[in-house]
Amino acid sequence: MKYCRQKRQFTGPDNADGNPGTRTLPYTSAKLRSVGKGNWKYGRFEVRAKLPYGQGTWPAFWMLPTDWVYGGWAASGEIDIMEAVNLKTASTETGAADGELESRVFGSLHYGKPWPDNVFTGQATHLPGNVNPADDFHTYAIEWEEGEIRWYLDNVHFATQRADGWYSQHMEDGVYVSGGKNAPFDQKFHMLLNLAVGGNWAANANDGGIDSSVFPQTLAIDYVRVYRCSADRWKGKGCAAVSEEAKLVEGTPEPEILIGDGNFGKGPVFNVYNDALAVGAAFDGYDPKKVVTQEEVDEEGRGKVWKITKTGDVGNVYLRAPQTDMSHWMDGGELVFDLNIVSKEGNPDLLIKMDSGWPNASDIAIEQPAVGTWSEVRINVADLISRGNRFAGGKADISRIRNILVIEPLGPMTMKVDNIRFEYASK
Repeated sequence: MKYCRQKRQFTGPDNADGNPGTRTLPYTSAKLRSVGKGNWKYGRFEVRAKLPYGQGTWPAFWMLPTDWVYGGWAASGEIDIMEAVNLKTASTETGAADGELESRVFGSLHYGKPWPDNVFTGQATHLPGNVNPADDFHTYAIEWEEGEIRWYLDNVHFATQRADGWYSQHMEDGVYVSGGKNAPFDQKFHMLLNLAVGGNWAANANDGGIDSSVFPQTLAIDYVRVYRCSADRWKGKGCAAVSEEAKLVEGTPEPEILIGDGNFGKGPVFNVYNDALAVGAAFDGYDPKKVVTQEEVDEEGRGKVWKITKTGDVGNVYLRAPQTDMSHWMDGGELVFDLNIVSKEGNPDLLIKMDSGWPNASDIAIEQPAVGTWSEVRINVADLISRGNRFAGGKADISRIRNILVIEPLGPMTMKVDNIRFEYASK
């Protein structure tokens, strides 16, 4: 079986499950998915395939939930058995030698909350001797049992992730609830095989973009197989071919579900942070490229302050909270905090946001104080909400706020923040 990509305008479904909605794009290919014909919970899943190569190619063997028990992606999970991008382009792997070509294969999990509050974790590996997966057929597999998923390349166990490093949370009646101990990877999933071109990963890695000169490209598949595990098929026990040398993927433990006290978000003054966070709030962030750090540090004369450092161009930090109606702050309310820009590269904008779940966010670029000085920032809440989302066209719903303060510098910057509160403007 071959999935070929060629350059030709084509209109088709714009999502993995083939649901309504189409786009017209300049490349064509094929996709296999087993939903409605093959749906499994636990077992061994493998494919023997020869992968395509070139900038912009993205072959994948993966699994999606069949019933979406825990809500939208990725709260109900995604299992990536094999992914590779831009094989045979210049490698960008840390420590790669000059002239070394891309040859990594990735296995990963997506889980957590519905996008964009989802997370993913995984592990890359190589064939022995840096043999390239595009040069011949190789076997890619997972063994999935209750509470554990293991990844294999040519039957070599290279990674394991366990249930203490994944979780699922979804919203019910305005409050997050947990899916439980093994969720979301305790439900039936179906398989997908496809060859994508470009996209958020392949087009933004290695040489960047899409090299049209490498097409057509082919994902050639010898077979796809699913095995029941002999010891206990209902829990996936008995497939285990385990190596002590495999990487144990740390994953992301389940965060605390926040519940505010009866005064959370209310006036006349709502103190969010002054030496400690208000009960019901928690530090969090969006950091897909691992360029954002945050911590509490001691500041002379102030006590604890919130220190934020960003070294790249993507990511933010935020104070998450239970879904909260903050409508009363629209009548003269202000978001107030003290800010010290410790350092920055160039003069990037600094965005302050409130959001009710992406893309329903509103943002404003604030005037920044001189580097190294503390200054009070005051933002009219109604003005902030009315501005909407400059990146995606949405707007925060003030009656359903989930992240009460988002801080996003649009470039490298280090800052300290203190005395965060909502209060009414003095008349």
